[in-house]
Amino acid sequence: MAEEVISDFDMTLSRFSYNGKRCPSSYNILDNSKIISEECQKELTALFHHYYPIEIDPHRTVKDKFPHMVEWWTKAHNLLCQQRIRKCQIAQVVRESTAVLREGYQTFFHTLHHAGIPLFIFSAGIGDVLEEIIRQMNVLHPNVHIVSNYMDFDEDVEERRERYMDAYDIVLERDETLDVVNGLLQHILHPGDHGELQGR
Repeated sequence: MAEEVISDFDMTLSRFSYNGKRCPSSYNILDNSKIISEECQKELTALFHHYYPIEIDPHRTVKDKFPHMVEWWTKAHNLLCQQRIRKCQIAQVVRESTAVLREGYQTFFHTLHHAGIPLFIFSAGIGDVLEEIIRQMNVLHPNVHIVSNYMDFDEDVEERRERYMDAYDIVLERDETLDVVNGLLQHILHPGDHGELQGR
């Protein structure tokens, strides 16, 4: 039996399409929501049309794409920060979206939960959004651990997740091995052990 399961979220646990229509990523859910101004949506769309062709260009190397992807992420992040999104709005945004988890998700989540197997979800998406998706699907069990980009809100400061890492997705993209992921996993599994995390 596995000691733990590691998964991505967008288009891995969530569907790529449903009933012939493309499903949104955690970023798309926020980008296309009513809480984002029309002007901001236009700017985000413009960024997409500029950077997405670079991301999927088969003639560019990963090294060549990297600075463009970081630039895209930074600009989009700054635009979203200007929208002053409130924590209480996330649940409604997810409820109104077309996000869907993959077929069999209940069996997957419930089986791991009942077997006591931790599920670690590493995502470069928006942690608050994907966590809310899992919550609304009634499978956010105690064994589910999410390592992602969580938003800071201007409301009362909530308890920060110890497993949060600033600019997590950029950190991962800089490392072409699984060393960073394995290091994070060991830190989560053994929070009191500050020894060497790699090579275990």
